[in-house]
Amino acid sequence: MVGVEHLDASVDFYRELGLVPVWWPDDDSVLLATGPAEVPMIMLSRNCDETRLGPGGVFAIDDLDEFHRRHPDLDWLVAPVDGSVGRYAAFGDRTGVPIRLVDYSHEPAAAAVFARRGPSGSRMVS
Repeated sequence: MVGVEHLDASVDFYRELGLVPVWWPDDDSVLLATGPAEVPMIMLSRNCDETRLGPGGVFAIDDLDEFHRRHPDLDWLVAPVDGSVGRYAAFGDRTGVPIRLVDYSHEPAAAAVFARRGPSGSRMVS
């Protein structure tokens, strides 16, 4: 996930690199892939908190709240909240890189987009 200030300009930039928007979950977020039926490779978000966190990995997780309860010792940068693509949280790894977790199991539109996930899809188990 990448926080950006100018979403439309960022989308134009990634289009020039060959990526296409595959889903706009809201006015401030877009997921891009190599083709319209491909799994998203990057999510751009016009969100000042995401911009402050900086780039980092995004992992799908089946039960975010349970993971959060089982790992209170992690450096939680964002406690679990409802977001545009599902339940969301972020923690810092030992070097400070943000690790984002998304539980989209209760968001049918997000689940449909990410169901296309192929070998490059990332999952984190709780």
